[in-house]
Amino acid sequence: MSKEETEEQLNSAGRTDAVCETRNSATPNSPQSDATAQAGVVIAAQNANAAEVADDGRNASAGLSSPSQRTDKTQQHHRAKSPFRTARGWVALACVAFVLAGLAFHVGIGTPSAFGIQQISAICPLGALETMAGAKGVMLHPLLLFALVVVLIALVGKAFCAWMCPVPWLQKFFRPKKKSSKATSDSESKPSHSCSACPGAITCGKALAPVGGKRDGVQLDSRHAVLVGTLASAAVFGFPVFCLICPVGLTFATIIGLWNLVQFDEPTWALIIFPIILLLEVTVLRKWCSKICPISALVSLLSNLNVTLRPRVKADTCLRSRGVDCHACVDACPEQLDPHTKRIPECSKCGACVEACPAKAISIKLLK
Repeated sequence: MSKEETEEQLNSAGRTDAVCETRNSATPNSPQSDATAQAGVVIAAQNANAAEVADDGRNASAGLSSPSQRTDKTQQHHRAKSPFRTARGWVALACVAFVLAGLAFHVGIGTPSAFGIQQISAICPLGALETMAGAKGVMLHPLLLFALVVVLIALVGKAFCAWMCPVPWLQKFFRPKKKSSKATSDSESKPSHSCSACPGAITCGKALAPVGGKRDGVQLDSRHAVLVGTLASAAVFGFPVFCLICPVGLTFATIIGLWNLVQFDEPTWALIIFPIILLLEVTVLRKWCSKICPISALVSLLSNLNVTLRPRVKADTCLRSRGVDCHACVDACPEQLDPHTKRIPECSKCGACVEACPAKAISIKLLK
């Protein structure tokens, strides 16, 4: 450890002790002492900020990086590696390759909407329900396939949404996130990570309660209203109406159409209509996954059965157990969940919380 880093840790510890002593030095029942304590905390915080600025200045003059700069570099490094995102990308490519292999070798293994061979196929659970709703009766084949999918969802939860569904990748392609000039200037003046101040965080050793996510627990929202409408439309018109606009089906229908165009020189209007519908769904209907998708609604309900492959938090390692107000996992979660919560059926196993945790306290395990 270098001399500069040692001095930095000592200064941070001294500032923390000063704040804690200032908080605890006043008599609890005295208004005057409360005011004195509050003033002491403010002065100590100002002195801490001034000391951090001075430390950054000395580090800059010495050619060293400040704590915030080192944290930013660490975050960029983790974002660059992102093994979960890389793995999800490979799985998505494997799905496409699987479909193309079936077309090339005339195996007929289907698409993610209905993988399988001939009569043995893992049909989309929503498609199975639509089929029975359209037939206005219970059918053995769709019912057995639906039961098979329920078992799979009980094992892996909502993993399909992050690992196999093409919609998130299409959204990233057509709607890439761009940093505005205001956001850039703000990031220069404020820590970009919710825990970037952890090395110098003011703590007094008191553990903090979990942050809690907006979508923890069982959710009933607009997606479930769309789900009811999807099944009702199938019952009224006698066929799966939603399948005509399902982005999963449209994506692979477009791929198959391109294959037929190249392989057999068979142009079709579907190669124009399908991409237009897809483009509207991923650009205009920006909240498709969280507000509209009936597949997501159905899978999230069935995911209440899931107890495996869930993110687990080591309580003794989590920074909140040390009194640090860290909420990196909740901020990173695309589903707005807190992995500390026991019931999170909306979890898609994307691994964002695992990669975002600065203390490496989160892992996805098969069992508890």
